[in-house]
Amino acid sequence: MRVKKILISLKVQEKIFKKHNINRDEIEAVFLDNEPYYFKTRINRYMVIGFVGKYITIVFIYDKGVIEIITAYESSRWQKKLYKEKK
Repeated sequence: MRVKKILISLKVQEKIFKKHNINRDEIEAVFLDNEPYYFKTRINRYMVIGFVGKYITIVFIYDKGVIEIITAYESSRWQKKLYKEKK
């Protein structure tokens, strides 16, 4: 997946940090610095799982290289297992 730009509204960024203790730098690192595992969800959104000192799952919308972050959180047990199996 080609990433040109990552958009995170201030409201979403604050919610993710307060609720899940994940900051913007960690989110960007999943897309830019690692080998994430992407997949499409049932409601025309995407998920990515990556490792940046901890496993993070990110839900987003993708359109022509632009990613709009919906939420991000520490990966669940099954998501970590899926990521490790796909590596």
